Amino acid sequence: MTRLKVAIYNLYWATYGGGEQVSGAIAETLSSHCDVTLLGPEEPNIEATRARLGVDLAGCSWRKVVDDLEASTASADFDVFINGTYRSHTVNQAPVGLYYVHFPEPPSTSRRKAVDVVARTGLGAMKMAPRIPDRLESVRRGLQRRVIDQSWTKSYTKFLSNSQYTAGWVKKLWDADSEIVYPPVRTTVKPGTKVDLITSIGRFFDPSLGHSKKQHELLEAFTQMFSSRNGVGPWKLSFVGGADGASRDYALAMRRGAIGLPVSVNLNAPRDLVETTLATASIYWHGGGFGEDPELHPERFEHFGIAVVEAMAAGAVPIVFAAAGPAEIVRHAVDGYHWKTLGELQAYTRVLMNDESLRLKMSASAQERAAEFSVEVFGSRINALL
Repeated sequence: MTRLKVAIYNLYWATYGGGEQVSGAIAETLSSHCDVTLLGPEEPNIEATRARLGVDLAGCSWRKVVDDLEASTASADFDVFINGTYRSHTVNQAPVGLYYVHFPEPPSTSRRKAVDVVARTGLGAMKMAPRIPDRLESVRRGLQRRVIDQSWTKSYTKFLSNSQYTAGWVKKLWDADSEIVYPPVRTTVKPGTKVDLITSIGRFFDPSLGHSKKQHELLEAFTQMFSSRNGVGPWKLSFVGGADGASRDYALAMRRGAIGLPVSVNLNAPRDLVETTLATASIYWHGGGFGEDPELHPERFEHFGIAVVEAMAAGAVPIVFAAAGPAEIVRHAVDGYHWKTLGELQAYTRVLMNDESLRLKMSASAQERAAEFSVEVFGSRINALL
C-alpha cells in the first residue's frame, strides 16, 4: 500500500511549547505508517525535542518554509497538510487539509472592523476604475492587507480544536465547525507522599501582557485565609513557574507579597523541583481567566490546561476557575472543584483541608480522569482521522 505523504506545518518548533508538543505528537504518531515532512523555518533538533517534549521526530524529514505563503505553496506537494501554527491563515492546497487550533486570533476590535470597512470601500472604488495607475498599485495592496478575510478557512477539510471552549470560538470567529481532539499530556510525575501543600504551576505573566495565570489573586486568597480566625494550620502554598524580563516586576511583587507567609515563590525552577512539588502537593490551584471579560478577551482564558492534567495525574486535587478548558477537564465535585470568586476558592480549599478521606477520594478520581488525556488516546484519535 502506498504511504500517504503528510506535511505538518509549525513556525515555532524551536520554542518547545504546548503547540509544538501537539505537532510533534501528531508527527510521531503518523510517521509509523506515513511519510511525514515537517515544515518550518529551522530544522527541528531531534535530541532537544525528545528531551524537552518527549516526542521522537527521527522518522520525519524537514522542508524549510518561513511563512504562511511558502507553507501554502508547499502544501500542494502532499496528500495531507496539517497546520499546527498558532494564528496561521495558510491556504491549504493539499487534497486533505487539517488545522489543529490552539485558539483562533482574538476578536477584531471596533477599530479593526472600521479599518476593514474603509479598506473594502476603497477597493470597491478602485474596481470601478477602468485602469489603476501604477502609482496607486501600492495603495491597492495596502488596502488588501487591511481587509478581514476569512476565505482561507474554506480550504480545510476539517478543523480540530483542543477544547470545547476553543471550538466555540472557531465557530464564532471563523464560522467553521471543528472536532474536539484534546492535546496529549505526558503525565510523567506520579503521586508521592502527600503533604499539607497547595501548589500552582505556570509562567509568571504580567496581566498587561495578556495570558496571566493570576498568581497575585491566588496569593491574595491565601493571605486572607492565613489572616482569618481559622488560619491555615500546617498548610503551605508553593508557586512554581518561569519568568522572563518582561514580567520581572510582576514576579518580584509575588516574592514581596509572600514575605511572612508560609508561601514559596520559585522562579525558573529546575524540573526536579517541579516534579517534587507536583508529587507531594495535595491541592492544585488554577486561576487563569479570573477577572477577565470572556467576550472581549477570550484569549486570556486557559484554552485547555496541560498543567491541570499533569497535577491531576500526580494526585493533586484541582480547584480551577470555572471557565474554559480547566472547567471541561475537571468534573465539579468529582475530580475537584470549580470556583468563580476568591471566596469560593477559599471555601472549597478549606473543605479539602479538613476532610482527608474526601481528599483521597477526589485524588483517585482525578488520576483516573487524567488518563483520558493520554498520549495513547491522542494517537488513536489522530490515526482515526486518517
